[in-house]
Order: sequence, then structure tokens, then C-alpha cells
Amino acid sequence: MNEKNFDIYLEFNFSKLNLSVFNKLNGKIEYYKEQTYKSFLKNYKEINFHELEKFLEKNILELEKSVNIFVKDVYLIVETPQSISIELSLMKNNEGQKIVKQDAMYMVQDARQQIIKSNPNFEIIHIIVENYILDNIEYKFLPLEKDCKNFSIDIKFVCFPKNFVKNFEKLFFKQQISINKFICLNYVKSFKFENNQNNICENGRKIAEGINKQEVVSVPKTIKKSGFFEKMFHFFK
Repeated sequence: MNEKNFDIYLEFNFSKLNLSVFNKLNGKIEYYKEQTYKSFLKNYKEINFHELEKFLEKNILELEKSVNIFVKDVYLIVETPQSISIELSLMKNNEGQKIVKQDAMYMVQDARQQIIKSNPNFEIIHIIVENYILDNIEYKFLPLEKDCKNFSIDIKFVCFPKNFVKNFEKLFFKQQISINKFICLNYVKSFKFENNQNNICENGRKIAEGINKQEVVSVPKTIKKSGFFEKMFHFFK
């Protein structure tokens, strides 16, 4: 089979590993495995990556044989007590002008730079715009072309420690696998899905595909500056 036709999601939580392979053409799960473990976490904080490496290698090999593909990349859903959420509000004097999407874009970019500067040991995993406030009136989605004197936004940043992220990247690199995206398990659990019967990997895939219209899209580092803002948000499409 062609691995380009599949998305592979891996959930790593405090007690078990879940693997799901999704067919991109029809969205169906072609492979699913759930396996418990005990030896990779110390006090729910420290991960024994050496032991986890052997466990991962075994499960990836089994997946490749079952689905007849070579795994090159995965989406990783992770639970860690080391994750942090940072909330930040920014305000702009709009001088009675109409709101345009660039106003929100630049404010989010400004907030993002502030978070990066003040938290050098953390990496931003998710950016969620929770509220837009125009003259003390709250909106969940940006009310374009409305006049206002004061415009502010409330933003939440979900972050993982950089060393935590790098250790996972090194772990998968040893298997010649790259990580497409980190997804915070607690964030997935907190989102209200219409179908609560889905497994975590199914819900994580929905998050990665943009089901939360208030989440900012992750942008590749190689993207040109001129196109950054046009591709930054789900909810302006």
C-alpha cells in the first residue's frame, strides 16, 4: 500500500499506547491497537525514553506488517503534567474604524512573540483565540466590518517543555520517523465533540484537521512572510 494514503496517529498517555491508521480517502480506521504499560513513567513525570524506544520499535514494526506500509511520519497525541496553559489579552485602540482580519492576525502574532520571549524553555503546541471583545461586547468569532473604538482578544497558549518535545523527536528519529504535529491530550479531552464514542486518536485527528474554528493553524517555518497571515487561521476561511 502507498503510505501517502494514510495518516498515523499515536496516543501516549500515563497508562497506555494507542495506535490508529486512518485511510485518507474514506476516513476509516485501517488499523487500531491499544496496549498498556507500566515501566515508562516515574511519578507520572519522568519518562524512561530508553525503555520506551524498544516498546515503540516493536509496535511500529507490527503496524507496518499489518497494514503493509512503511511509517515515515506520525501525529503524536501526548499527555504530560509538564504542559502549561498561558492566557493573554491584548487591546487595540481602533478609533471607531471597521474591524478587518489583519487586526486580529497581527495581535495574535504579537501575543505569540511575547509568549516565546517570556517562556524560552517551552514550545507552543496550540493557540486558541477564546474571545474577541469590541467595545465590551464579547464574540466567539471575529465580527468583521463592525465599527468599534476598542478592540481586544483573549488568547490561550498550550505549551510543552522544549526538552520534552525534543526527546520525543529524537525517539522517533531513531525509527526514521518524523512528527507531523504534537497534540495535547488534555486539550483533546476538553473539546466537546458531537460523537463522544470516538477513540482519542479519532478525536485528535479532528483537532489536527481544524474542527475547532477558534484554533490558529500551525504554520511551517519555511512559509514566506507574505503568506503567513493568509494561512494562519481556520476561521477566516
